[in-house]
Amino acid sequence: MTEFTALFALTSLDGRYQSRTKKLTEYFSEFDLVKYRVRAEIEYLLAFTAETKVINISVKLAKSLRSIYTSFSEEDAEKAKVHEAKCHHDVKAIEYFLQDKFRELGCENFIPYIHIGLTSEDTNSIAYGLALKESRDNILLPTLWEVIEKLAEFIKQHLELPMLARTHGQAAVPTTLGKEYAVFLSRLLPEVDSLAEQPIAAKVSGAVGTFAALELTYSKVDWSEFAEKFLVSLDLKSDPLSTQIVSPESYIRLFQNFERINNILLDCARDSWQYISDGWLVQTLKAGEVGSSTMPQKVNPIDFENAEGNFGLANALFYHFSAKLPVSRLQRDLSDSTVKRSIGSAFGYSLLGYQSVIRGLGKVAPDEVALKKALDYHPEIIAEGLQTLLRAEGHEDAYEALKNATRGKKTSSVVELQELVTKLTNNPSTKEKIAKLSQNSYTGLASELTKQTLKLVNNYKKRREHAK
Repeated sequence: MTEFTALFALTSLDGRYQSRTKKLTEYFSEFDLVKYRVRAEIEYLLAFTAETKVINISVKLAKSLRSIYTSFSEEDAEKAKVHEAKCHHDVKAIEYFLQDKFRELGCENFIPYIHIGLTSEDTNSIAYGLALKESRDNILLPTLWEVIEKLAEFIKQHLELPMLARTHGQAAVPTTLGKEYAVFLSRLLPEVDSLAEQPIAAKVSGAVGTFAALELTYSKVDWSEFAEKFLVSLDLKSDPLSTQIVSPESYIRLFQNFERINNILLDCARDSWQYISDGWLVQTLKAGEVGSSTMPQKVNPIDFENAEGNFGLANALFYHFSAKLPVSRLQRDLSDSTVKRSIGSAFGYSLLGYQSVIRGLGKVAPDEVALKKALDYHPEIIAEGLQTLLRAEGHEDAYEALKNATRGKKTSSVVELQELVTKLTNNPSTKEKIAKLSQNSYTGLASELTKQTLKLVNNYKKRREHAK
């Protein structure tokens, strides 16, 4: 059989894009799911024995036990998989693996307390909770901050550059390039902030969530309090009342947060694609690249197209997780286990999208001549301002006058509109404003609003640093 390489991967995440997503394999590979389960069992055992005093575990011995997962190897994972092949249960296999490890350490007297009072979903809830939290904090949030910083850099560079804005695909009024991208930044910041604060729930409450075995055997312990204290020590949130499975809403809030972020950036990618198509943004050329197998002139907006496709894939999975995980047959069935194994794929497609947006923004610059040409071609875009000046003086037919002069017509020049409106007012101040009005000047508070959004980036940065 051919040795596995990226050429033979079933999905693009492990094949074509493996070099860009491999950081996530440290959280969602089968190896790491086994490792996280081992970690969950060891940490629970240490907390359980400390609470019940059934066994005294010294600091030195606790370190040795923790080394089982801190030094977890591929050979260890294979041993656990051997047990799984025999018992056909992936979590029970972890218990058997730990029994072997404890015998090697001379800790046979600990074996009865491995997994005591737990159900497999307790172990899984900790394992997935840690994988979700740590991949978010260590990989996805830092990459999203790279997106934010790249957006902010692009916005600062083009803060006051006038451009034509469209609504319904039609010429509307002038805006600035910086302001148009600042809107995406303004939408993104609170969502990334919310993502960072999302707690992730786990449970250690037994077969049907009642602590029955633990309460029967160690009735003097407040097990609800123990669960909260133990899970908080892992930076997870205790699910106080559940079935056999942890209540999925904390996962769903996280997934829907990612969906919103991905949709904002997908929107940004599509608009960037359109600006490139219109010739308003131009892409940096890279030696050796080709844009078409037959058309030599092409420079394709591949980064923004790649981002759009990957965000679509990620959000399709996030949507399915949010629809599937809240629904279970009674206490539990294995359909949720199958679905959770694809969480890493949703994160992988998201990560690819973020990387593509970063690259795309780093490769584009405005064509100022093309932007000015588009503005100059549409003098009618100042009609809104002109009719508003007249309405402010009490001209009730101001809108109709400008509508008759511009709607569906090609206005020859700004001067033509200025002359039309000037005849309708005797106010010197209004006439002065009319004379100064142009496509380049009629951008309102675009620059000021953009600067305010850029200030928000620093505020969020400070909050992020304080949280660390």
